[in-house]
Amino acid sequence: EKIIVGLMLSDGWMQKQNSGGHARLFLKQSLANSEYLIFVFMLLSHYCKSHPKLGYAKLRGKNFPFLMFSTRSLVCFTEIYLLFYKRHGREGKKVVPLNIFEILTIEGLAHWICGDGSFVKGGGLYLNTQSFTMEENVRLINVLIIKFNCKCSIHVQRGLPTIYISSRSMKKLEPLLKPFIPASMYYKLTK
Repeated sequence: EKIIVGLMLSDGWMQKQNSGGHARLFLKQSLANSEYLIFVFMLLSHYCKSHPKLGYAKLRGKNFPFLMFSTRSLVCFTEIYLLFYKRHGREGKKVVPLNIFEILTIEGLAHWICGDGSFVKGGGLYLNTQSFTMEENVRLINVLIIKFNCKCSIHVQRGLPTIYISSRSMKKLEPLLKPFIPASMYYKLTK
């Protein structure tokens, strides 16, 4: 669950094949981040029935290669799916769970940063949380401040909220995060 919570806050998503069925997890990354996708796949491979697949996304007339994998449809994923998707009639749109304080761990934070973190010159980090509401961003920032002792703030970029973690907080977090991510992702933490 620890890894999956971080993936769900960033690039991961879940689907049910039908309303009565169980959910499964999907993760897609560009070829530039294929080492990270393989790293996550190895951690979750016991939930999967096939290896990552190569695909192409068309963007502005060009094909961009990516790697993607999905898990089997299982009860454990349905429990997480219900936290991230079923609330206030917003089914199909990912939301921040009300119990995010209890379920986000340092390992989950590491995977959230791998997916949505952007290193800022000077040592800080942006978490690209534009897909979440301002209320959800406040919920997330409270977890970062209280649970992980981060100095952070919400910045609005093009009318959408993002979370900024200070360089001092990133220096303190770095040794805690590194054991949970591959070396190819260290650039997200520090320069």
